[in-house]
Amino acid sequence: MGDISSHKGISGEYLSKVLAPISGVAKLKISSISPIGTGQMAESYRVKFLQESGEKIESVVVKVPSQNVNSRSASRATRCYELETSFYSSLRNSLKVDTPKCFHVWYDATSDDFVLVLEDIKDANQGDQITGATVEQADAAINQLVNLHAPMWGSEKLNQIEWLPKHSLNVATGTSQLLRSVFAGFAERFSDKVNSEIISLGERLVSKIDRYYGAFPTLLTVAHRDFRLDNLLFTPQGNKIGVKVVDWQTVGAMPGASDLGYFIGASFTVEGRRDYEQTLVQSYCERLAAQKIDVSNNEIWAQYRLLGTSGYIMAIVASMLVKQTDRGDAMFAVMANRHGQQMLDLETEKLFA
Repeated sequence: MGDISSHKGISGEYLSKVLAPISGVAKLKISSISPIGTGQMAESYRVKFLQESGEKIESVVVKVPSQNVNSRSASRATRCYELETSFYSSLRNSLKVDTPKCFHVWYDATSDDFVLVLEDIKDANQGDQITGATVEQADAAINQLVNLHAPMWGSEKLNQIEWLPKHSLNVATGTSQLLRSVFAGFAERFSDKVNSEIISLGERLVSKIDRYYGAFPTLLTVAHRDFRLDNLLFTPQGNKIGVKVVDWQTVGAMPGASDLGYFIGASFTVEGRRDYEQTLVQSYCERLAAQKIDVSNNEIWAQYRLLGTSGYIMAIVASMLVKQTDRGDAMFAVMANRHGQQMLDLETEKLFA
């Protein structure tokens, strides 16, 4: 396990204490610790316990900071540990989105250290960004987007949540500067993985990034901001598909269609997106309407065309900030290619020319 086992959040002593109310025993004994996922901004582990004294809990997922220096630095700059722990401690219960249960949350601002102890969704299959989604998975995921977006759609309460980042032109200035500073490195690293036409699109996007952010709709809601397959756990629910949404490190107040464009653009091959996107966007609108949200299909479609761009921006910025891995590079290349083609197909540049 390397030095991760030295983090207090993955010790039997720490977990025994925080899980005592639900475990039914004073002392839990760990039988195994195994990593989950690629851990580019934080690290998650499945911790299994010995079942010897009537314990009511077999396993949990424990999330702790990354051991990578670059990722730790990026996490402090983006406040991602603070955001995720704040989401679980103070925002989750105001929303309808389905997430793993949170058994324990701790965050220390001075050290930017944290521990999250979450329900282990044992029968789940994690989505795969590279492979892509089935239409059934996408439909189930969009249902969760509506559950996330509808409760605080355009709500004044968003302004009262001080820790929650809110989209504004001032806030976007920092992203714009970051994008300009890393794009050359991105273009060089991905020159053989990303279509040259899409690299050229990226150059134009960077040059017009302030206009892009200036074209954003002003009505906001709680958005995940990294709503993609790798952050979705699919579970069987009879004839339907259940979805648990994880990884809330980028939560913020944004136009709801930003999650929609990001998810659809990244989740399908180019051909699949072209086939399904209009139906999926319409489904999102109809489900919002069922939640008494007054939006038109034309309005959301225009926002969808604009805001899928966020996926290309994420691919550029995140790939250059976090720990580099082979799968990470493959995933970011897929994101850039898919979202870039999404922008070209939908003539997104005309919306912020």
